Amino acid sequence: MDHRPFPKIPTTLQDSGGVGSTWVATEKIHGAQLVVATDGEVVRLGKRKAWLEPDDAFFGWQMLRGELERKVRRLYARLDRGGELHVYGELFGGGYPHSEVAALPGLRPVQTGIWYSPALGWAPFDALVVGEAEPVFVAHTELEGACAEVELGTPPRLGRGTRSELGRLPVRYPSRVAAALGLPALPDNVAEGYVLKPDAELPAAGRPVVKHKIPEFSDDRFDGSRPFDANAHLDVEELLRLAEAMIGPMRVASARSKVGEEREAVIEEVVLDVWIDLE
Repeated sequence: MDHRPFPKIPTTLQDSGGVGSTWVATEKIHGAQLVVATDGEVVRLGKRKAWLEPDDAFFGWQMLRGELERKVRRLYARLDRGGELHVYGELFGGGYPHSEVAALPGLRPVQTGIWYSPALGWAPFDALVVGEAEPVFVAHTELEGACAEVELGTPPRLGRGTRSELGRLPVRYPSRVAAALGLPALPDNVAEGYVLKPDAELPAAGRPVVKHKIPEFSDDRFDGSRPFDANAHLDVEELLRLAEAMIGPMRVASARSKVGEEREAVIEEVVLDVWIDLE
């Protein structure tokens, strides 16, 4: 199976006509992307850009490997589409600083700043069907129901309706993940934001998806006193200053979640991420 990276989700969205009137908003989990893919027999797990080998260091993913292989095989049979199924999800957890919740030995948080669980977890948020026809993403409601049947928990759903209605949801709200796992609440444990997409089966190419994030977790926090002009012509020095302003702790943490801890790989991912945003 070829590795198929999940498309980068933009923070703004232009025209989305012709994709149906029903959209869905889900909590954006602050973790590390992990894809599980199968053709019904072989199962591969990977990070954002490549398959993982059994001994690869990537946030303790091996602890979940057997469980995810079994459940994604069941999900493949439940969806019954044939071909290949690439299930994209967020690896999260590893720490929960609450006096009533015991820490698990040997684990460390996948990410910090938002707390979900002392154990590692994985929440599938999208599934791509790859066959003889054009690859398509499964409608979220169908994926959500199928995942529930095979005991996989998807990110908490915040709402379902028109894009206009869901676009008015507050970006800042308490994370719902820990409560869904039966854990006591932590004060000020706000979510990273939410993801908004059509609740329909759509071709992978051109599917409209957008994320809304709280300022603390924005990838590119600019000086609020300077309005951003997307059509401005910048010389090399100005472009370098802009790129430097776009590199912050959240962008570095995001890069770590995609490629792991190796320094050169993190630097390469940060540079690529900034370059994409500057295009």
